[in-house]
Amino acid sequence: MSWFRSYWLRLLAGLLGTTLLMSASLVIGAEWSGTLQDGSRVEVDPSTHRAWRTDGQQRAPLWDGVHRLDDGSVVIVQGGRAVQSQGMLEAWDPASPVSVLPQTSACYELVDRVCGLDFRCSLSDPCRLANDLVDMAKAALTAKSTSQLDGGVEAQCREALTNDFFVPCE
Repeated sequence: MSWFRSYWLRLLAGLLGTTLLMSASLVIGAEWSGTLQDGSRVEVDPSTHRAWRTDGQQRAPLWDGVHRLDDGSVVIVQGGRAVQSQGMLEAWDPASPVSVLPQTSACYELVDRVCGLDFRCSLSDPCRLANDLVDMAKAALTAKSTSQLDGGVEAQCREALTNDFFVPCE
């Protein structure tokens, strides 16, 4: 009779462990997903930000670059990881405030200038650094008020607009 009891205890412990893991993944957040223009799906893991392309039963890492979704928005992948977008942040943590820069931000102007409106130059060093400045501005906006943003990263973006390193995309 002891083997029977041992079997059920192990089974119960396994079920409890599986339930805890499933609830932990719900707390971490849901995967963000979108549909590419070719009909395949893009999935981004909330904990690692790894981007995956799924097409039917096939799942493969999404290559670095800019990927246009069927709704016209884009997903940017650098180093196998997706650059966080507002939609991803909302899916991963809907309770937290989402930092959104004003559309008139000098940082966005810099990205448009050096990356190109069609992201033609998205793999260039100036574009990568401009996107880093946008990420820094969003982080500053989350931590501080908009007025404090103007004196820090926003000022760096305005300065970068006059810097010869940040050449316009042609």
